[in-house]
Amino acid sequence: MKWNLKGKLALITGGTKGIGLAIVNEFLSLGADVVIIARNQDEFNLDVEKWQQKGQQVRLVIADLTDHHHYQNLIADLGLDKIDILVNNVGGNFPKPFIDYSLEDIHQIFNLNLFSVIRLTQLLFEPLKAANGAVVINISSIAGFEDVGTGSMYAVAKAALIQLTKSLSVEWARHHIRVNSVAPWFTSTNRINTLLQDEELQDYVISNTPMNRIASPNEIANAVAFLAMASSSYITGETIKVDGGFSANAK
Repeated sequence: MKWNLKGKLALITGGTKGIGLAIVNEFLSLGADVVIIARNQDEFNLDVEKWQQKGQQVRLVIADLTDHHHYQNLIADLGLDKIDILVNNVGGNFPKPFIDYSLEDIHQIFNLNLFSVIRLTQLLFEPLKAANGAVVINISSIAGFEDVGTGSMYAVAKAALIQLTKSLSVEWARHHIRVNSVAPWFTSTNRINTLLQDEELQDYVISNTPMNRIASPNEIANAVAFLAMASSSYITGETIKVDGGFSANAK
């Protein structure tokens, strides 16, 4: 099997920054065509000229995935009869003590990290089925396995995403759709780098990570690309932890 994604069409949510952007660049380097769903045209514009100069095919569809009322229009705007790879990357968090979460907070976190994934993936079933060998890859988090101090609601949503990955992999196997997920640990994105300005948090992360550093977005993208390839054709229902050994390190 060849180590590439030539001839594949990938749909990546939140692909204009951070881990999502790294996934876009990795997929393009492997020969895939990419459609990005994101909220910000300006962030897309920062990279589109570079992609065009390389002859890489990238299209942006502007949408807020937390607004479910617009999903039918979104599907029409996508206009895709077949999708080979769906990467559900959109997510976010604002940690609070458990008793401080309002119902609005809870809904916002679950909507961004779980409900949007559920609804979008449901609506894309037919294009995924049409690919006859499609792959769905959900971006979860080590917080879905371990308490890492990033807030209980985020942890619960990411744990649910891991279980969704397992359940859907069984249900959709008969349609030749594989479903896996990737669980990053602290990764060098603008949001995480801002958090790590807290020296106490940075010390905790580094001291509990056997590889003694945080991940680069490219390292997460590499794991996602592997799961997207035919080279991983017998892997489904799994979550790959990309955490520098954190979860293996006995506390």
